[in-house]
Amino acid sequence: MNDATTTNKKTLTFIIIAVVLVISGLVGAYFLAVGKPQAPAVPRTAELSITGSPREFNLKVNGEDYGRVKAGETVTINATGAVELVASREGFADVKIPWQLSSAQENGVHLSLEPQTAEAKAIVAEEQNLANEAEAGEAYVQEAEEAYKNYPLLSELPYLGNRFEVYQGLPDKQGYEFGVYLHVYEGTEDAGRTAFNVWMKDHGYDPADYNVVEEIKPAKPSAKLPELPTRSALSALKVDSIKVNDKPEVKERTADQLAQYFGLYTATWEPKEDGYIEYSELRAKPLMDKKLADTVEEPYKPTITFNWQVSQTNRGRSFPWIQSYESSTEKGATKATMEVCWAWVANDEDPIFDAPRQLEVTVKEGKVQEYYYEDGDPLVDQSGTICNPANR
Repeated sequence: MNDATTTNKKTLTFIIIAVVLVISGLVGAYFLAVGKPQAPAVPRTAELSITGSPREFNLKVNGEDYGRVKAGETVTINATGAVELVASREGFADVKIPWQLSSAQENGVHLSLEPQTAEAKAIVAEEQNLANEAEAGEAYVQEAEEAYKNYPLLSELPYLGNRFEVYQGLPDKQGYEFGVYLHVYEGTEDAGRTAFNVWMKDHGYDPADYNVVEEIKPAKPSAKLPELPTRSALSALKVDSIKVNDKPEVKERTADQLAQYFGLYTATWEPKEDGYIEYSELRAKPLMDKKLADTVEEPYKPTITFNWQVSQTNRGRSFPWIQSYESSTEKGATKATMEVCWAWVANDEDPIFDAPRQLEVTVKEGKVQEYYYEDGDPLVDQSGTICNPANR
């Protein structure tokens, strides 16, 4: 065999070996690639929270309908990255905006739909009023909590006793944040002042630490009122013994009798049936003259207090009485002012007391011509008022 032939055989052998190595490398790379763990799939959902106006609207994202959503609630969107948001509601102009959604964190966007109809504008105005009221209420609660923390006496006011009355008001001296308004009665001023000082010290307060603003009121007339109920008598009451009539008893009464009956009737409730505090006024229309009765309507925002809700849960009723009363008559019209108290009575529960209702009633020709009342602040503990027999 010559040298050329030997050389050709060696060359061919090298070529074959190289091809085998290349094929082996490709096969190994393939199996390595197949056996390598795959990266997890990219998440395709995102959490979206929308604020704005109105408070409820219909939402679409990339054409997918998510139905009616409420502003502030979180919606799970079946998309990430660049999307198109469409918010709509009847009476409002649609809003369409491009947005970027991230799956790594909650997304927030503010949308405001422009009202196009009178109804839509009314919705926006009402929601704004509610928001303003909520903000003002929160600020009031915060201020009240701070004031009660710094001045515990405020939780005792108002106090309405038989010899004096105490209210909170503006100070008449510098250096005081509020004034303690003391009302004593003509002819018994000294007894009223003494009773006030004893009351303050019994509750752990020194009158000298406060700006006490005194006012002398006319003597309380000796109006004939039923005996005030005692704590033991109220505790012994059963719900079924309290009558809540759907209609008042319309009969001939003196002006004072009618005023007192009106005060008691409008402070008698069965929360489970009545629904809200003003309902007793609707029931009392037969006691009013036609002009006044025509103005008494269901309130836009009915009043429901915490004690009302407790009584509603306990299937209780209110038991009212007149704590104090005075009246004067001029030109045939009798104007009466009174304090109406009530206890929330429920079987097997201790009675609950609210602050007295300050009620003014004008009676003429056997009908109630006018009335006005002011109830205690439901955010304040009223257990220390004169309605609680323990405080008399």
